[in-house]
Amino acid sequence: MKLIIKIIKISSIVIISVVLLAVLGLFIYTRDSYKPLKAMYDEIESLDLEGILVIDDFDQISYVVEQPIKNIIIVPGGKVKPESYQYLAIKLALSGYDVTIVRTVFNLAILTPNYGARFLKAGIDNVVIGHSLGGTVGSMFSSNDVRVTELIFLASYPISDVSDKNVLIITGEFDLVLDIKDVEDSENLLPEGYTLFEISGGNHAQFGWYGPQKGDGTAVISTKTQQDTLVDLILNFID
Repeated sequence: MKLIIKIIKISSIVIISVVLLAVLGLFIYTRDSYKPLKAMYDEIESLDLEGILVIDDFDQISYVVEQPIKNIIIVPGGKVKPESYQYLAIKLALSGYDVTIVRTVFNLAILTPNYGARFLKAGIDNVVIGHSLGGTVGSMFSSNDVRVTELIFLASYPISDVSDKNVLIITGEFDLVLDIKDVEDSENLLPEGYTLFEISGGNHAQFGWYGPQKGDGTAVISTKTQQDTLVDLILNFID
């Protein structure tokens, strides 16, 4: 009996140690996550947010409007702080949509792939927008969920079947992070009539507002230009 208790204690210590090491490893890996640039906040300050309820909580950054047209959920890219998508979210909210940016664990949506589903709303169409890793995760919790009507992949592609959704894939001309072959290989998961659009002069990082990203190409348009182009493309698609 004493031997069994000793084995249980040792096993518990080993398991706890492994978990703690994993958490520490994730913390170290993501502590240099990309942060929003001051220029984004400068642009936000010029916008009139009257009539928009802002909810900034541990699990979300939400912009709520009266009588929203649709509900939008934004899933951040890997190792990108959710605040980096605030300009995009606010511009969409100003056009009459409820918008929520998901705060992901360790800035890695893949760690809690179904987390975004908690922000889907009943009685209204839901649009899921995911950047890079956020797009692939978005496809996971949107697959087979009838509440999601549209999926928008920003420099991303699905890994789950979303053939029953309206799908828009937006890429950047100088994006060196996304492998376009991955998009082509995912076509069996996409609806036949999905839309693919490339932003001329854009790159991977400027789908958020956090500055240059390692391994990315150099954009020849400003972040604001790419962001405003992105807003127009999204609104034209979901309208």
